[in-house]
Amino acid sequence: MIEVEHGNTVEIITLRVSGTLSRADYDRALPEIENAMELAKEPLKMMVRLEDFQGLEIGAMWEDLKFALKHLGEFGAIAVVGDTTLEEFGTWLASLFAKFEIRYFEVGHEKEANSWLASI
Repeated sequence: MIEVEHGNTVEIITLRVSGTLSRADYDRALPEIENAMELAKEPLKMMVRLEDFQGLEIGAMWEDLKFALKHLGEFGAIAVVGDTTLEEFGTWLASLFAKFEIRYFEVGHEKEANSWLASI
């Protein structure tokens, strides 16, 4: 499941990601993310909170790839908050291909992640 939360500023949104993501999860969340991108006065920044994240189904991987290619270079930064070594590795791997900054933070360091996003 992907839940999109809007904060005090239109430049930063939070995605709560849990379980195994399906194509349907992306179909529900991506229009809201694209709308947030349009409303932002600068490139959108996101905090992605992984909560009992189990991975992606094949259809979800395809939607994620299409979305990433469509919006290549349109994000300001992404802070990923998680609690496993695999999530940290996945964040590092994604950062090698991104045209924006991606940084991993352990659970319990959300304030630090928010401060980092606000400073970018």
